[in-house]
Amino acid sequence: MSNANNSDAVTSQKAVILVTGASSGFGRLTAEALAKADHTVYASMRDVTGRNAKNAAEMAATSARDGVDLRAVELDVQSEPSANAAAEQIIAETGRIDVVVHNAGHMMFGPAEAFTPEQFAQQYDVNVLGTQRVNRAVLPLMRKQKQGLLVWLSSSSSAGGTPPYLSPYFAAKAAMDALAVQYARELSRWGIETSIVVPAPSPRAPTTLPIPAVRPTRLASRGFRRRSAKGVRRHRA
Repeated sequence: MSNANNSDAVTSQKAVILVTGASSGFGRLTAEALAKADHTVYASMRDVTGRNAKNAAEMAATSARDGVDLRAVELDVQSEPSANAAAEQIIAETGRIDVVVHNAGHMMFGPAEAFTPEQFAQQYDVNVLGTQRVNRAVLPLMRKQKQGLLVWLSSSSSAGGTPPYLSPYFAAKAAMDALAVQYARELSRWGIETSIVVPAPSPRAPTTLPIPAVRPTRLASRGFRRRSAKGVRRHRA
């Protein structure tokens, strides 16, 4: 279930969008596509003045060359102070946050029993708790705005695609998916919508997967098959 009035209000304006884990892959492609769709996009990444300085500089060059508003922002989803600082910076510069794309994630490959509990916990910390830290930083403002959109990048494993040797990642993504559904049910009363995007698997993921046509503030297209539950939109590429 979604709030149609809220959808119309959000899509009628240039949105301020935060994309986590946007230094490369899905996050980078998503941030660039949304910026080209005339939104203000904050592409978050760790260490923007160090190892990701080149990526941040490339985004600044893209903004200047293409006349778009794409901004790199420091955000480590494993750090609550970092998430809070990023949200505060965005609010100070724009006054609002309309959309958050939960893209940041980490994957490990190998037999399930080979991983220590600590390694499993690390996957949960990035893929699940990372979304919680960001939500706690941005949701007070979204509730005050009485509108917003959370987009969660899930996994095809949550829809039945489960190749072997990725169990820590799949387990964490299943937990994230369940968390997203619960958030949807709690937040809909404040006009905050939820979309869960399940990308198609690819042997050369993520950069070879097509980005769907972007409708303002919504990662959705006619190419997606939608399956709705109360308060949540599911999109499968």
